[in-house]
Amino acid sequence: MSKAASDTLEKISMEFEGEVLADLQAGKGQAVASIESAKAEAAEVVAKILLGGTKQAESLKRQIIGAAELRVRNSELEATEEAVNDAFTDATKGVRKVSRDRYEKCIARLIKEGVEVIGPKATVSCNPKDKGVVTAAAGKLSKGGVALTVGQTDLGTIGGVVLTSGDGNVRFDNTFEARLERMRPELRKEVAALFGRKR
Repeated sequence: MSKAASDTLEKISMEFEGEVLADLQAGKGQAVASIESAKAEAAEVVAKILLGGTKQAESLKRQIIGAAELRVRNSELEATEEAVNDAFTDATKGVRKVSRDRYEKCIARLIKEGVEVIGPKATVSCNPKDKGVVTAAAGKLSKGGVALTVGQTDLGTIGGVVLTSGDGNVRFDNTFEARLERMRPELRKEVAALFGRKR
């Protein structure tokens, strides 16, 4: 081979080597850039996973706290209801221990309250043991336009009266049980306030 051919080959070889080295250098740069990009993406994914885990942990924490607060609230409501029921039981027992004179005054007041709601003409119903007391109270109150009749229907109540208007359309339950039921919401509030003070 001639010197000129050898020089040409050498020159082509050098150019080729330069191009290959340039391509390798460019490939290396691209590889480094890809690696850096992958690292950044991986860091971003890890951050999102950690953030998601933190959010899940916070959500779980809120659920646990909420459930615990609900259990406490339910316990408070059960305790309040139990205290109200105990108060009603005690009140019911207390009715049986009231003196005869005081009981008669109470029945008269219950009838009078009923007349104020129903009107001056009404039928008064009660339990069988209170018929005498109710008849006497109704007789005393039947003056000045008030006309009360003691009904024949016996009520299954511990005490008190039910007044019904003359036409039968309006009924006012003033039995001890009905009065206690009307008092139940207020009693619940008072008991709940007592529980609130203990905390």
